[in-house]
Amino acid sequence: MTGSVEPTIEERLQRALATLMEMVGDDHPHTALAQMRLGDYYYERAQYSKCQPYYVSVLDKHQKLYGLDTIETAMATHKLALLYHALERYDQAEPLYNEALRVLRKERGDYHGDVLGVLKDYATMLQMTNRDDEAQELLNFAQDHLSGRWKTIPYEA
Repeated sequence: MTGSVEPTIEERLQRALATLMEMVGDDHPHTALAQMRLGDYYYERAQYSKCQPYYVSVLDKHQKLYGLDTIETAMATHKLALLYHALERYDQAEPLYNEALRVLRKERGDYHGDVLGVLKDYATMLQMTNRDDEAQELLNFAQDHLSGRWKTIPYEA
């Protein structure tokens, strides 16, 4: 196999997405998953402009496939919030963080790891926008529960 070039991870992800779109269509859950993975690939490499259309599309698909108040949609909402946070588009990130928190708290409870993870990400964004008191309150709540100290008042969104 001299002279053959292995496809890159990006090429493989793109090929998988194209194949799924051809086989099962654009609105299939597997297609949304492939888009999420390609978006994750770009996000992890700070290629945010390439990531954004995938995360926006995945959120739209999840809302249609699963509904607004589902864990799947909340997790996609969180990913888009993280992207806007990384892009310093805080006015777009904040409502997404709050929506993800609303649904995850309703579906999983205040102390679930997914809820605490979103709280920590949201608190980090608040710190970056000089809202340190709000951020510290959220960080204290998340840290107390992640560490097993159950002595804080539950966060109210």
